[in-house]
Amino acid sequence: MSDQPFAPADPAAKPAAPAPSRKAWKTLRSLLPWLATGLIFYYIFRQVPFSQVWSALKLVRLQILVPVVLSNYIAYFLADVWVHYLAFKWLAAEVRFREVLFARGASYILGLINFFVGQGGVGYWLARAKHVPAGEATSTIFFIMFMDLFLLILLSATGVLFFLPEVRLTDFFTLRPEGDLVRFTLITLAVLLSQIWIWIRKPKAPLVRWLLFRGPFLVFDRLQPRHFGLIFLLKLFIYGFDIFANWLGLKALGVEVSLTHILTYLPLIYLIGSIPITVLHLGTTQAAWLWFFQDLAPPAAVLAFTLLWSFCFIVLRGLTGLACLPRVYQDLVAPRN
Repeated sequence: MSDQPFAPADPAAKPAAPAPSRKAWKTLRSLLPWLATGLIFYYIFRQVPFSQVWSALKLVRLQILVPVVLSNYIAYFLADVWVHYLAFKWLAAEVRFREVLFARGASYILGLINFFVGQGGVGYWLARAKHVPAGEATSTIFFIMFMDLFLLILLSATGVLFFLPEVRLTDFFTLRPEGDLVRFTLITLAVLLSQIWIWIRKPKAPLVRWLLFRGPFLVFDRLQPRHFGLIFLLKLFIYGFDIFANWLGLKALGVEVSLTHILTYLPLIYLIGSIPITVLHLGTTQAAWLWFFQDLAPPAAVLAFTLLWSFCFIVLRGLTGLACLPRVYQDLVAPRN
């Protein structure tokens, strides 16, 4: 036995290789979204034959679809950049609209992997290029994500409570399944609204402030009522325009559904599609469209629309990211003050 059991390791020695089981799990975890996407599409095309979807795609009226897709994407992109510009300026650092436009555009490439990865990318740019502490940059991005979630839940709740024929507000006082849905929806809204109210009021007690404004809520004590209001209106414009654009886009494939149905179901579809278990939000989004519109329109036409719509936005986001990436690379390599 050695007299020096704690002798320093040889500096030239190579680090131990990861255990095979850990490497296998890491590989499997990276493949799981692809596997989930493939399985969902396998099930979808078992229900709706691909030949029918292809036939529906051949009937698309590009003179309707192309202007709708482009106008919706441009409106979304500019409003999304404006949201980030205002949030950065209020909560983190002095920024110019132009540089936020490039940063947000470049993050769309990462967003193709996952929504949260894309937001993390623009947060990294904020921290690196503008010398914002990582905690504050993360908290600023979290505020934007919170407002996204709040709008989706609010729109979904509006559709459920006021436009679903089988659900009534009076179900709140019943033991029917619809009553559970109404109670859950109203309680969720109440929790979110009360949380916003607390952030606006900014309690004075040091312990309460320490508990409320830390971690992802670090910069929330800088928020004013007008900040919530302006971001709310911009997000409402984004989703409102998108709902109208989807309604018009469906007409390009000959699908006639009421705008009320789009308003009711599309926010729910987005909530389902945002679950990070598939690649590029594919699979879950298409399955949700088919589920909600199964009695309202031909399944093949609905599936053709949502596939084509997703493809168009994937391409546009990818092109935007590639166009913005060189400028953002300069910001990250040689950050500007």
